[in-house]
Amino acid sequence: MAVEIVKVIPGGIGSELGLKEGNRIVYIDGNPVRDYLDFIFLSASDVISLTVEDEKGDLTEYIIEKGDQNLGIEVEYIKPKPCRCKCIFCFMDQMPKGLRKSLYFKDDDYRLSFLTGNYITLTNLSEEDYKRIEKQKLSPLYVSVHSTDPKIRSKMMRCKRASNIMTELKRLVELGITIHAQIVVCPGINDDEVLKVSLKDLFSLYPGVRSVAVVPVGLTKFRESLYPLRPVGKKEACEILNICLSFGEYCKKVVGSRFAFPSDELFIKAGFPIPSVDFYEDFYQIEDGIGMVSRFLHFAIKIKKDLSLKALFVTGEAFYPYLDSILKDKNFSNSQVVKVKNFGLGDCIDVAGLLFGKDIVDTLKAYNLNGVDKIFIPDIIFNDNGLTLDDYTFDHFKEIFRNKVAIVPSDPQEFVDFINSL
Repeated sequence: MAVEIVKVIPGGIGSELGLKEGNRIVYIDGNPVRDYLDFIFLSASDVISLTVEDEKGDLTEYIIEKGDQNLGIEVEYIKPKPCRCKCIFCFMDQMPKGLRKSLYFKDDDYRLSFLTGNYITLTNLSEEDYKRIEKQKLSPLYVSVHSTDPKIRSKMMRCKRASNIMTELKRLVELGITIHAQIVVCPGINDDEVLKVSLKDLFSLYPGVRSVAVVPVGLTKFRESLYPLRPVGKKEACEILNICLSFGEYCKKVVGSRFAFPSDELFIKAGFPIPSVDFYEDFYQIEDGIGMVSRFLHFAIKIKKDLSLKALFVTGEAFYPYLDSILKDKNFSNSQVVKVKNFGLGDCIDVAGLLFGKDIVDTLKAYNLNGVDKIFIPDIIFNDNGLTLDDYTFDHFKEIFRNKVAIVPSDPQEFVDFINSL
């Protein structure tokens, strides 16, 4: 039980101690270091005892007065627990063959939920996990609920333990853990009355369950032999929105919070206007597409510079009308928004973050690029390793389009700063 050092920062504390890549941190202050999360928690004190195992297996203890400095080392990241569910709507089951292996791995790890906001099912938590969550106060956690009805949730997730969701949530809430829940709506299965009951049940645990994100099921064109599901169309989106908005108004009157927050995609599919930023309160689940458009439109007001460049802004079908309206409002007459259709995954997938590099390239090749100064591609299409879903890199785009390409931030404030700096 230990974590491996993967990088030693020159000039840092670890470098001064003579620590090397491949050394293993076994104990901090006498506590076993099980993983990256333990390392972060245990190394936070100003003075610590660090027990390190070298390549020969010898242990050395260091007493370090580090103050507010970090240790100047990086350790291996968490190796996530796999998901034990086989959800009928699982997005990874709908990916085409031949992509990199990481795109097919289904994680379900409470540590990643705490660290990065990943949604978990609670179906693989052990007693030891609950003890650790309580001891380290791993809050908030993000939980995929989908339905509070035991039979429906078990059916949707194809896992017997999934039926215990309300019991599991109550246990976490009693431990002082805040929960942000998610409901992926599959028409004909967990919408209508089922959705109403789920929202009511979850609200009974407020403020322990602090918010619920309601999103439409995402369906790619690769669903052969999978459970038959139909997409959320305009009619269904309107019905889901009406339920969420009505319930949200009730919750706001009772506790001062809307509690139930529909995704941007639902507003777009239904043809409803995007709410103002006040609607989203503290943007509890913005990474799940809850309030992204509203926040972007809010910050776009701060764009002050007149863009003289002849530029193309690449985005997906969903965000196209909003980005187009921003450019027109700012009178960027030399610029144009390029709407990229997702041929890689299919018509139902219209967000920029899931665009294939090939689709972007093929779309841009249909444009007359003579005289174009810059092609702006959103950073959200790349993962942490700088790869699109089909392994295009920024260098690929630069090579294809002769260095005219630049990456534009998807974060609204950073986008505004970027534009104003041009």
